[in-house]
Amino acid sequence: MFNLNNFSTIENNYQNGLLPQRNSQKLFYQQTSCRSNLSLFNLSSENRRILNKTSGYFSEVISLNNFSFSLDVQKTIFSWIKKLGWNFPMSSVKYIFSSHIFNRLYIWKDSRNQIIAYSICYFSKTISHIAYVFYNPSLSKTNLPIRLTLQVIIDSHQQKLPFCYLGCFEAKTQGIGYYKRNMPGFEYFSQKQWIKLE
Repeated sequence: MFNLNNFSTIENNYQNGLLPQRNSQKLFYQQTSCRSNLSLFNLSSENRRILNKTSGYFSEVISLNNFSFSLDVQKTIFSWIKKLGWNFPMSSVKYIFSSHIFNRLYIWKDSRNQIIAYSICYFSKTISHIAYVFYNPSLSKTNLPIRLTLQVIIDSHQQKLPFCYLGCFEAKTQGIGYYKRNMPGFEYFSQKQWIKLE
């Protein structure tokens, strides 16, 4: 674990391959992280297929400070996590919604205007990070989970940010975040440098 101190910034920690620990604003940890280098932004045919397949969904983007983390929201997310079989305590969910560095929220809805997902992000003047997603388990086998990440990358590029950080990545089939390798400008951090996936 690394502390965020007077000699480092959030942006520097991301640049050095660190990721924020979910239960603390000030702790970052080392794991293979990945990002979209937006100077290399180019939507592939696979990216466009994902966009087409998920065209019935839309998102509202708000400041996380303006979001009411109500009891109903908590119950919904708790139900989603349980059905998905994730190991993610509600105490951690509450913390990332209310007390962490994250400052932007995507609220995703379907054609019936029903909320189907939340994406919690960090945005600054120089970087973005899609940190956590929660979604309706009935959509887990669809293209929606990938669209959640892809949309933040597209929005970050439109805002002329140089990098969009994507969290953890394992370069083995079915590893953590393996799907991220298809994102525009994909890079991962290894041996103290950012490299392209061969």
